[in-house]
Amino acid sequence: MFKVMALELWRDRAAMVMAFLLPPLVFVIFCVAFSGATGESVKLRVAVADVAHTPNSARLAHALLSDTRLRAELVIPASLEVVRARVHSGQVDSGIVLRADPAARGSPILILADPSREVAGMLTEARVRETISTKLSDVLLDRTIVDVSQATGPLTDDQKLNVSMAEQQLVEDPGAAAKAAPMFVRESVTAGRAGAGTIAYYAGAVTILFALFASMHGALTLIDERRSGIADRILAGRAGMGPVVTGKFLFLVAQVLVQAVAIFATAQVVYGVPTAQHLGLWLVTTLATGIGAGGLALGLVAVCTSRDQAQTLSTFVYLLLAAVGGSMIPRFLMPPWLQALGWFTPHAWVIDAYQGLLWRDAGLQDLYKAWIVLAAIGAGGLLVAQITARRVRI
Repeated sequence: MFKVMALELWRDRAAMVMAFLLPPLVFVIFCVAFSGATGESVKLRVAVADVAHTPNSARLAHALLSDTRLRAELVIPASLEVVRARVHSGQVDSGIVLRADPAARGSPILILADPSREVAGMLTEARVRETISTKLSDVLLDRTIVDVSQATGPLTDDQKLNVSMAEQQLVEDPGAAAKAAPMFVRESVTAGRAGAGTIAYYAGAVTILFALFASMHGALTLIDERRSGIADRILAGRAGMGPVVTGKFLFLVAQVLVQAVAIFATAQVVYGVPTAQHLGLWLVTTLATGIGAGGLALGLVAVCTSRDQAQTLSTFVYLLLAAVGGSMIPRFLMPPWLQALGWFTPHAWVIDAYQGLLWRDAGLQDLYKAWIVLAAIGAGGLLVAQITARRVRI
């Protein structure tokens, strides 16, 4: 039996390649995706607004824009409302508003973050602190002097001269700075139950993940029908395999719809995700998800010649898409190039559409692109399945 199975695998070269060469490739991709989700290597996209317009705030804004560990972009004209809107819409991971001179008392620096990306706010604050400590050490000294003078009174001329000399030394040697005094305040851009944004995110992630795997199992009946000879008899008929493939596609779309109803009903009842309040747009998004998942599954299975090939190829493709598309970890924690690559997966579009709809109150103008992309993926897969099924002869 061992010899029989070994020979069977050896003769199916495609299945052998998928069994032994694809796993190392998946391993490398997972390493790239997950190793980037550490605080040191994450390159957040940040909106910076300097509303203070002081020399020190301008220096800090310039330092942040030139920091290679951030993908910072200056908001012009500088406005708290614009930064808040960009963070709320998901265009950036967090926002930095320089609302007063960094050397001033109080909290001159405001960090804005979405609750669904709370870690982005903490990482942004850490980056800004480090930037100030290394590139604006004299500002820290000024801030300390201002705080101390509230208790000691104004400085004498000699003390001011000493402070000036110390500031010059810190400009020349930023490493000599003392620990920064608290100067930050973090603010959420969205009011709501804590964790609701993350729950909406993973509701979409789980929906597309299980939609693809369930569709794959349904699509495997194409191969079963080829091996059993049913496909031959259908092809000999007047209609051919076209209606068969179409019927399977419609069933897979309906199956995804039922799955999504179960997932999002649980999300609404247990966690308060407002699915029913956005029922119309949610239904269209779910239908687009079903079309994309069903068409992709049929297309993948149709190009395979055996069940082993189909199972291995679909599992590989689905795991790869899930890792890159954000079903396993949030995409903003990935390297920038991998985030861009994620838009070539249905997962990224599905997750973004559901989270935008259920957390950010996105409308038709925000969702139609995702619907078009998912429908195009499904139509492409269905077309491949239709063409391949009509040409197959067992």
